[in-house]
Amino acid sequence: FFVVGELIESWKELLCQLMDDGHELGLHGFTHRYMRDLGPLGLADELKRGVDAFHNHLGVVPTGYRAPYCSLTHDTPWAPDLLTEAGFHYSSSVLPASNPIAGFPGAPRRPFRWPSGLLEIPVPVLGRGRLSVPALGGAYLRLAPKAIVRWAHRGRSAEAGDWTYAHPYDFDPTEPFFRRPGQAWLEARLLFARRKLMLGRFDSLMSAGSPTLGEFAAGLRRSVDLPTFQPTASPG
Repeated sequence: FFVVGELIESWKELLCQLMDDGHELGLHGFTHRYMRDLGPLGLADELKRGVDAFHNHLGVVPTGYRAPYCSLTHDTPWAPDLLTEAGFHYSSSVLPASNPIAGFPGAPRRPFRWPSGLLEIPVPVLGRGRLSVPALGGAYLRLAPKAIVRWAHRGRSAEAGDWTYAHPYDFDPTEPFFRRPGQAWLEARLLFARRKLMLGRFDSLMSAGSPTLGEFAAGLRRSVDLPTFQPTASPG
């Protein structure tokens, strides 16, 4: 469970219960803002505040990080170094495809290392080029036709580094419809569409005994065969 840092204090009891039940907690930013909007100084500050919140309220130090919106992209080449300096063992923040929210086309599709040594476990994507989509998670998992979900799931496994993801709202069909300020009507409708399907589809991807991302990352960090990815300058 990747947790937004500013929510940790108010959700302390539930988060402690999750840990007692054997789940791993990671940091999901402190205020859920895009990395590029934070900039290097802002990200460094958020990482410190998030790590401090984990330590002060939960008594643990997070080893995993997921950028809000998967916003580790060409525009944030300084981010992996800052995550390494903050003590994180792995990141799961890259969507290796074009995406209207945040994507990193050209990034490796399988786990890799950044030059800083930080391990990256990217979002699994299906398809090629501009048609690549993260069909195994988020709104894509709700909205895609059932046949596409089955196709995306075929041949995937936790042992290979494939994973799924969702936000709490993805499972809540009772939430009244609303639009955030400045949000397009279509985007808002898609955030609410087909939520009744999410729990069943998410459950179909689960299997007993699958490792947490942290457990999977611990094994990968001992590997000498992982490629190192050195991004080029942002296109355009």
